[in-house]
Amino acid sequence: MFPVNLVIEISQRIHRVTLPGEKPNYVRDPESFLTVLPSNLHDVCLALREFPDYLFDLPLQMTAVDFINEKVFELVYYLYSSKLRQGIIVKTQVPRTAPEIESVSDIWPGMDWQEREVYDLFGVKFRNHPNLKRIMMWEGFSGHPLRKDYVHQTDKYDSGLEIGTPGLDERGVPIP
Repeated sequence: MFPVNLVIEISQRIHRVTLPGEKPNYVRDPESFLTVLPSNLHDVCLALREFPDYLFDLPLQMTAVDFINEKVFELVYYLYSSKLRQGIIVKTQVPRTAPEIESVSDIWPGMDWQEREVYDLFGVKFRNHPNLKRIMMWEGFSGHPLRKDYVHQTDKYDSGLEIGTPGLDERGVPIP
């Protein structure tokens, strides 16, 4: 779905894009992808939607990966052209210490909820997002639960049987 030749062509035509180096060894069959600096993401996404040779009009999904040892969040965008029937993956990284990047919801309005989900679960802020607020956790929830350094604090909503509750095993039995 994500052809290598398309990735190479885009990286040659849009100069703000770089090809990744070696394929990651932790993925069995890695797909081809483009790497973009965070400062260039918005412009590159706009070009990918507007260039007649690409026309990526449909964002399939967007997610984040917490690389805690590298101290970055990797944002991953899966884009598809319904007219040309081709797809592409675009990746960028933001530092964990100041996770902020320009929103692409003005390019693809469908990214609104996906960016809100990444904000809610990872804490990545999207500048110029029209409605950046929690979408899954309630207002007042402390922290961002998909960060690898997140520690759940037991509160009034817990039954005591949650996996990962400090001091309890998966059956809710106190750990000696």
